[in-house]
Amino acid sequence: MTTRHYKKGEALLELGEVCTSIFFISKGYCRAVYDYEGQEINTNFYFETELVTNIRSLKLEQGSEYVIQAEEDLDAIVFNKDKLYALFSKSTDIDSMGRALMEGVLERQEAHAQLFKLDTARERYDYMRSIQPQIIERVPLEHIASYLGISRETLLSIHNTDQNK
Repeated sequence: MTTRHYKKGEALLELGEVCTSIFFISKGYCRAVYDYEGQEINTNFYFETELVTNIRSLKLEQGSEYVIQAEEDLDAIVFNKDKLYALFSKSTDIDSMGRALMEGVLERQEAHAQLFKLDTARERYDYMRSIQPQIIERVPLEHIASYLGISRETLLSIHNTDQNK
């Protein structure tokens, strides 16, 4: 593992790049963002003490279909996949820990995907705030709206309703 500093706007993972690392965010935050016909679609935000990677690219060794970009100056501990896998093969304890961490990442991604199948805009907003309360203070509203799959106006209406309670 190594430590790395990323400046705001710098990519941890570029579009088309094969992901070879898992990042542990120690300071700052980043977002996973697709470019869909010139429009940015945010699919996740990662803050301090969270892991970020592109599991599909990491596992299949295919180019990433999205960018992971620092949205503040960001410090990360970078775990190289090959070195991490070598450690896993040497210790069942480390292997178990690695599996548990990756299961946590996958559970979060599955919960996020489930939001868009069944939940209303309000329910998505409430869920987002429950798992990442810092998002409202740190992430621009247009990014949050994209993440929730709602218009900025709908987000403002929901947010303003909360402020008036």
